[in-house]
Amino acid sequence: MPTSIDVIIPSFRLIPETLLPILKLQKPANATIRFYLIADNPDIVIDRSIQNLVDNQTVSLLINKQNMGASATRNRGIEAGHSYWILFLDDDIEVTPDILLTYAQAAEKYPDEIGFIGLVDMPPPPTSFAKAVDADGAMSIFSAARNYESYPWGATANIMIKRSVVGDVRFSSAYPKKGGGEEVDFFLRVRQLNGSKNYKCLPAAYVEHPWWKNGQTDYDRFYRYGIGNSHLGERISQYKWYDFLNTSETLLFSILAAIIALPINLLLSQYIAFFALATVGIEYIVNIVRVQRKTRKIKLVTAFNVMLLRNIYEFGILTGNLSRFRLAGIGERFNYLGNVTKSKIFRFNRYKIIKLILYTAIIISLLLF
Repeated sequence: MPTSIDVIIPSFRLIPETLLPILKLQKPANATIRFYLIADNPDIVIDRSIQNLVDNQTVSLLINKQNMGASATRNRGIEAGHSYWILFLDDDIEVTPDILLTYAQAAEKYPDEIGFIGLVDMPPPPTSFAKAVDADGAMSIFSAARNYESYPWGATANIMIKRSVVGDVRFSSAYPKKGGGEEVDFFLRVRQLNGSKNYKCLPAAYVEHPWWKNGQTDYDRFYRYGIGNSHLGERISQYKWYDFLNTSETLLFSILAAIIALPINLLLSQYIAFFALATVGIEYIVNIVRVQRKTRKIKLVTAFNVMLLRNIYEFGILTGNLSRFRLAGIGERFNYLGNVTKSKIFRFNRYKIIKLILYTAIIISLLLF
């Protein structure tokens, strides 16, 4: 049975080198394809090579009157189209020529699925920072289609969803304009509307995503992701739970306690300051173990970068909650697998056990000496 697909591509830069291969993709015979290129830049000068493809039938170009951000721009694409399926693609990916054919065949073969998660690969990490991102698994959502048969949410870099299952759900403007958390929120809420059914993974629908800034250090991105994800427990509360304080939270309380204790008891304040310093050391040790398990090698520099990456992300969550005076967000964690579990507090893993052992040793040492 013939189907139809709206391809939604939000873009700020509208770079022809990456957009033209997408707009010129091979179209399957059994599907009607419509491209919606949404420019989130009112001052953009459209390159002639792109403008020549715009016919407002196969390719439509929408230009926002002001910079609206990732969420609102994708929402405009959703509202502009009317096809049976909605395919989200990033504007900077390198597509495989038959990706639309792959999605159309999947739609025909699995008509009862609510959506399909495509595979997003990144080149080998070119820098020490990129190696830390890879070792940490910070972008593991990109490879979900390779590792799972189905998954509860996907990256808008490459995912197709059935329009009828979306209902009134839209990407929320509560998240940062440049993105962070809105994808998790949108796809989990759509999933909830459809009996918590996961999206089918489709590794054959493959794209390659470049390293941002060629892999150069970019902690701001992950700090922003943290700020965005701080909204998740508040907006989708059934998936939140509480755990031991992470390093950022521990440091915050330690520094506040040391300041409060300083005029009262200098020695106590020094002990608390030492505990805060030890917290950083413990975090580093744990990340050495984490990287060793991932790479099978002791990599001290990579472990240090992973520690920075993880804690800047967690600091983003902390500051995101504090900026909204949401103290309930301290110690709050979110289940990205979309599982509602009976245990709402304290979950152990090997890394937490290592931390608890080291913290206990530090506290005992302070008490003895």
